[in-house]
Amino acid sequence: MNYDTFINVLFSRVPRADVTRALVAINVLVFALLAVVSRNLTQIPSDLLIRLGGNFAPLVQQGETWRFFTALFLHGGLLHVGLNMLALHQAGQVVERLFGRAGFLSIYLIAGLLGNAASLWWKPGPVSVGASGAIFGVYGALLAYLLRQRGSVPVEVFREMRSGTLGFIGYSLFAGFSIPGIDNAAHLGGLVGGMLLGAAFAEPVVSQRPVRWRSPQVLGSLCLAVALGGWLWKGAPQVVRSYEVGHAYQQTIRQFALEEQELLREQAELMEALRLKRIAEATALDKLEHDFIPRWERAITALSWREAPDDYEWQRDELVHYATTRRDALKALAQAIQTHQAVWIERSRTLQVQADNILLQMRLRKSVESASH
Repeated sequence: MNYDTFINVLFSRVPRADVTRALVAINVLVFALLAVVSRNLTQIPSDLLIRLGGNFAPLVQQGETWRFFTALFLHGGLLHVGLNMLALHQAGQVVERLFGRAGFLSIYLIAGLLGNAASLWWKPGPVSVGASGAIFGVYGALLAYLLRQRGSVPVEVFREMRSGTLGFIGYSLFAGFSIPGIDNAAHLGGLVGGMLLGAAFAEPVVSQRPVRWRSPQVLGSLCLAVALGGWLWKGAPQVVRSYEVGHAYQQTIRQFALEEQELLREQAELMEALRLKRIAEATALDKLEHDFIPRWERAITALSWREAPDDYEWQRDELVHYATTRRDALKALAQAIQTHQAVWIERSRTLQVQADNILLQMRLRKSVESASH
């Protein structure tokens, strides 16, 4: 078969690559909406990607498996979506005509789902998004077709497609291993899925049907893809527990920070009113003993009983120490009001300084750790 005949056969099989165009349009539209919502073209915030269906391991493992699908249509920035859609448009035009619309869409989606499952299996944690795994599946299917049906493709076309496909796969994988933040697990999972389905689906280009759906090899490849996805899912490290611990801990820290600021503000107002003799000592003492001190004690209890992630245990312990010191300073102040002894005033001031120093040391440690990372 010569070049012109090959092209004519391809276009007679699928005149318009409508599925490819639709996928590109959907991805671009979704990204445009993300950019509008976040007001940022270059970097979509991770929390927004998680809320809208990114492949985030803790939530997937809590039962939100639909994220494997929705993550295929989310992208983290303009460069991300631009490169992906360019690759999809180029390869999809050919692969959709080789395998037909249904075959192409099956390869795209199944490879993308396997890629996201591989991402969960390899490195659960940061949110993973993008069509890269599905696109690698498209290129993998093209490579498998060239290997299985070499006689259906003219020599010059075969060489050109093989070089382009291997070049894309090789360069993309190299970049994935060299540049931090690229999810190569999704790439490899999608590539394996695409090659598996592409090899099973491949029919001679002159065949009346692009895919023989009832053939044993097609049914077997689909079952194998499902089994592979199940194996990846079952073998993925469980991160739900650590996520729940971290989430609950962060909520406690936020609540403590709000309560601390409110307490410090109210304490300052009370001391100012007492200094100006706007309130009686008995009123101030009652406020200390029945409001401020119990609130610090409740904060101490909440922090002490809250399990912290391993990397934050020191922070929780220091916050407990800080809150305890603040409480003790108020107890000393209450003693000073009751006894009018200067030693208790000095004790209260010393404890307040110690509390300030604890916070300062915590900030310094966080700064050092941030710099080291």
